[in-house]
Amino acid sequence: MIGEDPKINIDVGQLMTFFSRLSTPLQAVQHSVLSFDPWDIAGLKRKEVRNSAVLAWLLNPQGSHGFGAVPLYALLASIRTSENKAFPAAYTRFCRVRVESNPNGDSKNRVDIEIDADNFFVLIEVKIDAFEQQEQIERYCLEAEKRATKKLRWGVVFLTPQGRQPKSMSADNPHFISCLSWSDLATRFEEPMRADYRKTGVLHDSASMRQMAAHSAFCFLERMCKF
Repeated sequence: MIGEDPKINIDVGQLMTFFSRLSTPLQAVQHSVLSFDPWDIAGLKRKEVRNSAVLAWLLNPQGSHGFGAVPLYALLASIRTSENKAFPAAYTRFCRVRVESNPNGDSKNRVDIEIDADNFFVLIEVKIDAFEQQEQIERYCLEAEKRATKKLRWGVVFLTPQGRQPKSMSADNPHFISCLSWSDLATRFEEPMRADYRKTGVLHDSASMRQMAAHSAFCFLERMCKF
Protein backbone atom coordinates (compact mmCIF):
# COMPACT_ATOMS: atom_id res chain seq x y z
CA MET A 1 0.00 0.00 0.00
CA ILE A 2 1.05 3.59 -0.67
CA GLY A 3 2.71 5.17 2.38
CA GLU A 4 3.68 1.89 4.04
CA ASP A 5 7.36 1.28 4.81
CA PRO A 6 8.88 -1.58 2.84
CA LYS A 7 9.38 -4.72 4.85
CA ILE A 8 13.00 -5.47 5.66
CA ASN A 9 14.04 -9.09 6.00
CA ILE A 10 17.00 -9.64 8.32
CA ASP A 11 18.97 -12.83 8.08
CA VAL A 12 19.64 -13.50 11.76
CA GLY A 13 22.24 -16.15 10.99
CA GLN A 14 24.33 -13.84 8.82
CA LEU A 15 24.04 -11.05 11.41
CA MET A 16 25.32 -13.33 14.18
CA THR A 17 28.20 -14.42 11.96
CA PHE A 18 29.10 -10.77 11.28
CA PHE A 19 29.20 -9.83 14.99
CA SER A 20 31.17 -12.95 15.90
CA ARG A 21 33.80 -12.05 13.32
CA LEU A 22 33.84 -8.41 14.52
CA SER A 23 34.58 -9.31 18.15
CA THR A 24 38.13 -10.50 17.43
CA PRO A 25 39.47 -7.24 15.90
CA LEU A 26 37.65 -5.20 18.56
CA GLN A 27 39.32 -7.21 21.33
CA ALA A 28 42.68 -6.75 19.64
CA VAL A 29 42.25 -2.97 19.43
CA GLN A 30 41.08 -2.78 23.04
CA HIS A 31 44.04 -4.84 24.24
CA SER A 32 46.58 -2.74 22.34
CA VAL A 33 45.19 0.46 23.88
CA LEU A 34 45.07 -0.87 27.43
CA SER A 35 48.58 -2.32 27.18
CA PHE A 36 50.14 0.87 25.80
CA ASP A 37 53.20 1.81 27.86
CA PRO A 38 54.75 5.20 26.98
CA TRP A 39 57.96 4.23 28.77
CA ASP A 40 58.46 1.33 26.36
CA ILE A 41 58.35 3.81 23.49
CA ALA A 42 60.75 6.12 25.38
CA GLY A 43 63.22 3.25 25.73
CA LEU A 44 63.65 3.42 29.52
CA LYS A 45 64.43 -0.28 29.91
CA ARG A 46 66.82 -0.64 32.88
CA LYS A 47 68.76 2.56 32.23
CA GLU A 48 69.36 4.26 35.56
CA VAL A 49 69.67 7.83 34.29
CA ARG A 50 66.37 7.70 32.39
CA ASN A 51 64.49 5.94 35.19
CA SER A 52 65.88 8.44 37.70
CA ALA A 53 64.49 11.27 35.57
CA VAL A 54 61.00 9.73 35.54
CA LEU A 55 61.13 9.06 39.29
CA ALA A 56 62.15 12.68 39.88
CA TRP A 57 59.19 13.77 37.71
CA LEU A 58 56.87 11.66 39.86
CA LEU A 59 58.31 13.07 43.11
CA ASN A 60 58.06 16.67 41.97
CA PRO A 61 54.94 18.31 43.50
CA GLN A 62 54.81 20.59 40.45
CA GLY A 63 55.16 17.68 38.02
CA SER A 64 52.76 17.30 35.09
CA HIS A 65 51.61 13.90 36.43
CA GLY A 66 48.69 15.59 38.22
CA PHE A 67 49.18 13.91 41.61
CA GLY A 68 50.70 16.96 43.30
CA ALA A 69 52.72 16.01 46.37
CA VAL A 70 51.06 12.61 46.89
CA PRO A 71 54.06 10.50 45.68
CA LEU A 72 56.53 12.75 47.53
CA TYR A 73 54.63 12.42 50.80
CA ALA A 74 54.54 8.63 50.41
CA LEU A 75 58.34 8.71 50.15
CA LEU A 76 58.73 11.02 53.15
CA ALA A 77 56.70 8.61 55.28
CA SER A 78 59.34 5.95 54.54
CA ILE A 79 62.45 7.94 55.46
CA ARG A 80 64.40 7.28 58.64
CA THR A 81 66.14 9.90 60.78
CA SER A 82 68.55 9.98 63.69
CA GLU A 83 67.17 8.39 66.85
CA ASN A 84 64.13 7.32 64.77
CA LYS A 85 62.58 10.78 65.05
CA ALA A 86 59.65 11.43 62.74
CA PHE A 87 60.64 12.83 59.37
CA PRO A 88 58.57 15.82 58.14
CA ALA A 89 55.41 14.53 56.52
CA ALA A 90 55.25 17.53 54.17
CA TYR A 91 57.10 20.64 53.09
CA THR A 92 55.74 23.98 54.27
CA ARG A 93 56.81 26.66 51.79
CA PHE A 94 58.81 25.26 48.88
CA CYS A 95 60.20 22.02 47.48
CA ARG A 96 62.62 21.63 44.58
CA VAL A 97 63.39 18.29 42.96
CA ARG A 98 66.52 18.05 40.83
CA VAL A 99 67.87 15.13 38.83
CA GLU A 100 71.56 14.48 38.13
CA SER A 101 72.60 17.17 40.61
CA ASN A 102 75.99 18.07 42.06
CA PRO A 103 75.18 19.37 45.56
CA ASN A 104 78.75 20.49 46.30
CA GLY A 105 79.66 21.46 42.73
CA ASP A 106 81.93 18.45 42.29
CA SER A 107 81.02 16.52 39.13
CA LYS A 108 82.58 13.38 40.62
CA ASN A 109 80.03 13.47 43.43
CA ARG A 110 76.92 13.43 41.23
CA VAL A 111 73.66 12.49 42.95
CA ASP A 112 70.78 10.91 41.05
CA ILE A 113 67.96 12.88 42.73
CA GLU A 114 68.09 15.83 45.14
CA ILE A 115 65.01 17.01 47.04
CA ASP A 116 65.56 20.41 48.64
CA ALA A 117 62.67 21.76 50.74
CA ASP A 118 62.43 24.47 53.36
CA ASN A 119 62.25 21.96 56.23
CA PHE A 120 64.18 18.91 54.95
CA PHE A 121 66.89 17.80 52.54
CA VAL A 122 66.97 14.37 50.86
CA LEU A 123 69.39 12.70 48.45
CA ILE A 124 68.36 9.59 46.50
CA GLU A 125 70.90 7.19 45.05
CA VAL A 126 69.31 5.05 42.33
CA LYS A 127 70.66 1.60 41.54
CA ILE A 128 69.34 -0.94 39.04
CA ASP A 129 72.32 -2.77 37.54
CA ALA A 130 75.28 -0.46 38.33
CA PHE A 131 77.70 -1.21 41.15
CA GLU A 132 78.00 0.92 44.25
CA GLN A 133 81.01 3.23 44.18
CA GLN A 134 83.59 3.30 46.93
CA GLU A 135 82.32 5.22 50.00
CA GLN A 136 79.48 6.55 47.85
CA ILE A 137 76.67 6.57 50.42
CA GLU A 138 78.96 7.81 53.19
CA ARG A 139 79.92 10.77 50.98
CA TYR A 140 76.26 11.52 50.34
CA CYS A 141 75.50 11.47 54.06
CA LEU A 142 78.28 13.96 54.74
CA GLU A 143 77.06 16.20 51.92
CA ALA A 144 73.43 16.04 53.03
CA GLU A 145 74.39 16.87 56.60
CA LYS A 146 76.32 19.92 55.42
CA ARG A 147 73.47 21.14 53.22
CA ALA A 148 70.89 20.64 55.96
CA THR A 149 72.61 22.60 58.73
CA LYS A 150 69.70 25.03 58.96
CA LYS A 151 67.01 22.46 58.31
CA LEU A 152 65.21 20.23 60.77
CA ARG A 153 65.83 16.89 59.04
CA TRP A 154 67.96 15.26 56.35
CA GLY A 155 68.19 11.79 54.91
CA VAL A 156 69.69 9.60 52.19
CA VAL A 157 67.60 7.04 50.29
CA PHE A 158 69.41 4.03 48.81
CA LEU A 159 67.06 2.64 46.14
CA THR A 160 67.95 -0.79 44.76
CA PRO A 161 66.12 -3.81 43.30
CA GLN A 162 66.60 -5.75 46.55
CA GLY A 163 66.35 -2.91 49.07
CA ARG A 164 69.77 -3.90 50.39
CA GLN A 165 72.00 -1.93 52.71
CA PRO A 166 74.91 -0.04 51.14
CA LYS A 167 78.43 -1.34 51.57
CA SER A 168 79.72 2.20 52.10
CA MET A 169 77.91 2.99 55.36
CA SER A 170 79.82 4.18 58.40
CA ALA A 171 78.79 3.55 62.00
CA ASP A 172 77.95 7.26 62.38
CA ASN A 173 75.06 7.50 59.94
CA PRO A 174 72.94 4.29 59.74
CA HIS A 175 69.89 6.08 61.16
CA PHE A 176 69.93 8.60 58.33
CA ILE A 177 69.85 6.01 55.52
CA SER A 178 66.63 4.52 54.19
CA CYS A 179 67.14 1.34 52.17
CA LEU A 180 64.19 0.78 49.84
CA SER A 181 63.52 -1.56 46.95
CA TRP A 182 61.92 -0.35 43.74
CA SER A 183 58.91 -2.63 44.25
CA ASP A 184 58.48 -1.51 47.86
CA LEU A 185 58.50 2.14 46.83
CA ALA A 186 56.00 1.43 44.04
CA THR A 187 53.69 -0.23 46.58
CA ARG A 188 53.95 2.77 48.89
CA PHE A 189 53.06 5.06 45.99
CA GLU A 190 50.18 3.10 44.52
CA GLU A 191 47.46 3.19 47.18
CA PRO A 192 47.51 6.97 47.87
CA MET A 193 47.90 7.72 44.15
CA ARG A 194 44.90 5.58 43.19
CA ALA A 195 42.85 7.12 45.99
CA ASP A 196 43.78 10.60 44.73
CA TYR A 197 42.92 9.66 41.15
CA ARG A 198 39.50 8.28 42.13
CA LYS A 199 38.82 11.49 44.04
CA THR A 200 40.02 14.07 41.53
CA GLY A 201 40.30 12.33 38.15
CA VAL A 202 36.77 12.93 36.88
CA LEU A 203 36.58 16.41 38.39
CA HIS A 204 39.71 17.66 36.66
CA ASP A 205 39.22 20.41 34.06
CA SER A 206 41.19 18.46 31.44
CA ALA A 207 39.90 14.95 32.08
CA SER A 208 41.55 13.34 29.03
CA MET A 209 44.95 14.88 29.81
CA ARG A 210 44.60 13.82 33.45
CA GLN A 211 43.87 10.26 32.34
CA MET A 212 46.92 10.14 30.06
CA ALA A 213 49.21 11.51 32.77
CA ALA A 214 47.81 9.10 35.37
CA HIS A 215 48.18 6.18 32.97
CA SER A 216 51.83 7.09 32.41
CA ALA A 217 52.44 7.30 36.16
CA PHE A 218 50.81 3.94 36.87
CA CYS A 219 52.74 2.35 33.99
CA PHE A 220 55.93 3.51 35.66
CA LEU A 221 54.85 1.94 38.98
CA GLU A 222 54.41 -1.38 37.17
CA ARG A 223 57.87 -0.96 35.68
CA MET A 224 59.34 -0.26 39.15
CA CYS A 225 57.99 -3.59 40.40
CA LYS A 226 59.99 -5.47 37.76
CA PHE A 227 63.44 -4.13 38.70
